[in-house]
Amino acid sequence: MSARRRRYSALAAAIILVSVIAGGVGATPAPGAETPATNGTTNETANATPPHQNPEVISEAGDDQRVASHLATQLGSRLNLSAAALGEGEYAEGRLPLEAEEYAVLLERYSSVAADIGAEETADRFNLTREQQLQLADSIEELEITGQEYQNAVNNGSDEKARQLARELLTTAEELNQTTTELNEQYEALETETEIDFNATQESVSVVQQTVQRAAAGVIDREFTETNITVETNQTTVAASDPLRVSGQLTTIEGAAIRNASISVSLGEDSITTRTTGTGQFETTYRPLLASTSARNLTVAYTPTGSEPYLPVTETVAVSITEQAATSVELENTTQAAAFTEPVQATGQVIVAAEYNRSLAGIPVVLTLDQQRIATAETNASGRITLSGSMPETIPAGDANLQVSIDRRELAIERSMATAPITVRSTPTDLSIDPTVTSTNETRNVTVGGQLRTADGDPLSDRSIRVAIGETTLGTVETNASGGYQATYELPAGLRGSDITVTATFEGTGTNLEASAAQQRVPLPSAGVGVGRVLAGVVGGGLLVMSVIVVLLASRGVDREWITQTWARVTDSADPAADSETTTTTAPSATTGLSDSGQIEAVTQASLHSAREALAAGHPNVAVQSAYAAVRSRLQSSDSLSTPQTHWEFYRQLHADHEINTAQLAQVTEAYETATYSADGLSSDAAAETLSAVEELIGDPGTGSTR
Repeated sequence: MSARRRRYSALAAAIILVSVIAGGVGATPAPGAETPATNGTTNETANATPPHQNPEVISEAGDDQRVASHLATQLGSRLNLSAAALGEGEYAEGRLPLEAEEYAVLLERYSSVAADIGAEETADRFNLTREQQLQLADSIEELEITGQEYQNAVNNGSDEKARQLARELLTTAEELNQTTTELNEQYEALETETEIDFNATQESVSVVQQTVQRAAAGVIDREFTETNITVETNQTTVAASDPLRVSGQLTTIEGAAIRNASISVSLGEDSITTRTTGTGQFETTYRPLLASTSARNLTVAYTPTGSEPYLPVTETVAVSITEQAATSVELENTTQAAAFTEPVQATGQVIVAAEYNRSLAGIPVVLTLDQQRIATAETNASGRITLSGSMPETIPAGDANLQVSIDRRELAIERSMATAPITVRSTPTDLSIDPTVTSTNETRNVTVGGQLRTADGDPLSDRSIRVAIGETTLGTVETNASGGYQATYELPAGLRGSDITVTATFEGTGTNLEASAAQQRVPLPSAGVGVGRVLAGVVGGGLLVMSVIVVLLASRGVDREWITQTWARVTDSADPAADSETTTTTAPSATTGLSDSGQIEAVTQASLHSAREALAAGHPNVAVQSAYAAVRSRLQSSDSLSTPQTHWEFYRQLHADHEINTAQLAQVTEAYETATYSADGLSSDAAAETLSAVEELIGDPGTGSTR
């Protein structure tokens, strides 16, 4: 093995050992501390919390500081646990205390309390420290991985690959150095603000930082040669009309010339490049183009490629821009006319008055139409531009001006522009309407739906549609992504006649979209008693079952197909939702022609049958609601038909009846309440038990197992 390769191997081993330093990034409590990350003062504060009292829920006046101290101790403990694990090279374990949900929960609670005691900055610092420590873990792990790859390249005799990896090591080491510096600053501030002892953690972080710096110095010493650059300029001001001559030389620190190296000359974001001669010398002329007029430092830099055996070097020179260069925009082809969504384009060139010996690429330009931005682009090397956008709706139809201009005012070149006329064509629109008038609970409503599209069928979203009856505006509604709209409005009182005309209007004001309207006459039913009242007060016939089914449609987790099938067996309709909205004549039920007692029994049995089917289909809430309907049908007296009752009013009415098992009735009532109103609902087992109780309560044992 060559001496150089032996040096490589020794260095790689040193790099890999960075992440397993004795003591690592771990932290230890201060001497005599009883809890992690706390000193005596913090322990006294924490121990002042009364036994068996959760500091996180203390709310009495004066307790906020104690809660904050407790939570800060918990956060500090997790930071130290993380640091200790990182010091042992356990990256996953080091991340866990900070990435686990507990840290986020504690920080959220601390932030809430901190807002009351003026410690918001400390809360932010706990969060920033967490982020920086996680970044430290990433950097250490990356350093170890790259160090291993570096050693492998050295062992395999791949000098160029080893040098590239060595440069990556230096980059990672620089990032880690910055992180550890910032992390120590955060720990120092946290210790001052919270009185938590982070000294051991800070010392360990510093050890890592120093070790990495030594390792980086070793890489530099063995792999790279330090460089030096000298820079001279002919003046301290610059302008396109008065360019700056920049010259200098690039050498090693010992004075050896570095040939054919790339040198960048930059003023802010504006940059040109040149190369060194055989003697390491360079000379170029700099005319500012994209530099900001506020830029004050010219930077001359050598940035070696990954395989070059040199270190980067930079020199700065104070300069200022004295004037902006004159420019002009010349348009060649522009769109003459366009309608909504059609292309709007422009081609041309940006001309700079001064003679530039450099690329004109990157000058930002913008295409506007009546001061609305349509498209942006940048010039190519010769200053040519191509911009393409589409016509927005917000440009009114008629004659307009298209403008192309340089998109920034503070550049070293002046902002200039050129305009061209364009005709904005209007676009016809098509609006449909489909109104439905319903009557519920002694009110009449109109539901209006439809779609707004262009004449070519393209949907128009986020447009306002005005809905009116005659001269009375009911309201406005926005179209959705497909151009559709739907809204329900209460009809004004006092409407007369057998029908009304509902109108929807898209006005298109201030746009190039043409206005459109649609109207339709619909029958006007009389106001009547709604289904909600029917459900509360009607028992006889099949109407109760139908009403229950209508209510079930609004319940959680209901299989609509199952409901529809059940409805179809009770009525002649296939759509319970449609029937539920109106109070027109109820369809005949299967109980038509039966006596009152026969109707009650038929409804009871139908409800029980529906309950069993719902349970078997996996709908426990629906099953309990149907079973409860059977109870109401069988047990409700005829005297209560005219008085709507809630489930508990019904229970209290029957509570005095000694022939009724009130315990079972209470069980069924509670189950019905849970099935109907609780967010969690009932399990299948609970529903089966309720159904059994219903069968016993009304004297119907059922026809089979309900489990």
